[in-house]
Amino acid sequence: MSKRLVLVVASLLVVMLVSACTPPMTQQEEPTPTPLPTPVVPDKPVYQVKKGEVINSVDFLCRVAPVKEADLFFKVSGRVSSVKVEKGSKVKAGDILAELEIKDLQNQTQAAQVDLEKAQLALEQAKSANDDALANAQRNLEIEQIKLQEAIKQQEFAVQQAQLELNTAELNLQQAQNQDSGLALREAQANLDKARIALNQAQIAYTEAQNNPDGSNAAAEAYQKAVIDYNLAQAQYEAAQKAANDRDYNLAQLQNAVAKAKLDLAQAQAGVDPLLQKNVEAAQREVDRLSRGVDPVYQKNVETAQLALERLTQQVDSARIIAPFDGEVLGVLVFEGRDVDAYKPVIVVAQPDQLELSCDLTSSVLEKLAEGMQANIVFSDAPGQALTGAVRQLPYPYGAGSNDSQAASGVEDKSTRISIADLKGMKLEIGQLAKTNVVLEKKDNALYLPPEAIRTFEGRRFVVVQDPDGKQHRVDVKVGIVSQDRVEITDGLQEGQVVVGP
Repeated sequence: MSKRLVLVVASLLVVMLVSACTPPMTQQEEPTPTPLPTPVVPDKPVYQVKKGEVINSVDFLCRVAPVKEADLFFKVSGRVSSVKVEKGSKVKAGDILAELEIKDLQNQTQAAQVDLEKAQLALEQAKSANDDALANAQRNLEIEQIKLQEAIKQQEFAVQQAQLELNTAELNLQQAQNQDSGLALREAQANLDKARIALNQAQIAYTEAQNNPDGSNAAAEAYQKAVIDYNLAQAQYEAAQKAANDRDYNLAQLQNAVAKAKLDLAQAQAGVDPLLQKNVEAAQREVDRLSRGVDPVYQKNVETAQLALERLTQQVDSARIIAPFDGEVLGVLVFEGRDVDAYKPVIVVAQPDQLELSCDLTSSVLEKLAEGMQANIVFSDAPGQALTGAVRQLPYPYGAGSNDSQAASGVEDKSTRISIADLKGMKLEIGQLAKTNVVLEKKDNALYLPPEAIRTFEGRRFVVVQDPDGKQHRVDVKVGIVSQDRVEITDGLQEGQVVVGP
């Protein structure tokens, strides 16, 4: 028998049993309608304006971390040649912690160092030679300047001498021109005539005295004197006559002397030999040239070699992990002989004796914080003990940004750092979690309402105030500090007023 047949038989039996139990039909009365209940209007919540402390704060989780901590990495990909530290190793700033296989690069760096030293040596030698040449040029300049000064002094003296000789020549010429040679000749002629007359008279007297023996001696003496006077007058006449004849010649000679003196003066006033001034100028140009230093090519060669060495040194440093500060290795995730990716942190170095809180916060929280704000700290494994601290560092642009240790490692620290004022004997461990509360705003004895009591419409804040007689009316309010459970009322309400919620 199929299942469908069984179901049909069972259904017929149920129908027959129901029909046997049903009483005969009688006239049915109409049912009484059920009255609808009166709707109950729910009571709206009411709030009372109170006075008290209003605090706006923000809570977030942090972990314990060293104040100085750096995640270190290679700046290029490659195969690890050596790892020189392990977890717990103490390191000093500048220590090489690990490096890639860079033998060829190191050889190139050494060659570049040699090239730099050669270029520097050539530059120093060129500078030394230039300094010697400059010293010689300065001495030569001094010598040429001395020669010029001596020549100037000699020229000034020559001008004075030439002027003196000119003055003398002009004076001699003037005197010669002022002399009257005709007057001297006439005077000499007159003196000669007188002497001739006196001689004739003396000769006559001498002749007559020969006949008179007593007066012959006196006459003879007078005659001899007259002869002498005549001869002297004759000589003076001849000299005067010669002077008159030579006057034109003498005047020409004196005029020539004046012309020569003027020429000498003009030559003396013309200045020193121009060659001396040119020698000084040439010596000065040589000093100026040498003062500019060596050929710029030498300096350029040094700079080129320096840049090549720096480039190779940077490549070597990129293949090394170097400790940025003194500290301890907290973790090593790199192994010799294995490949490693660039910029992937593989070694962590820190100073574990100095701890603080590190917090990764959203921008909405960071916008509310400022460096220096006080913080309350509760650790998850010590909920009954609260510590105090302060916001030491916010990531850029919300604060000062990364500290020196992170900058040295090449990683920008985007965490927020909270310093702890006093551990109160508590021992912290790196990675330990803590709940941190930072008070953003706080006011004591302020009027406040819960946030749900305040209504807003198109930027307008208001409440519905219920008077003691039950009447309600709207009142605009101004708010101050807003927290999760309290909103400060700065204007519009008084303590004790009743506000009806929406």
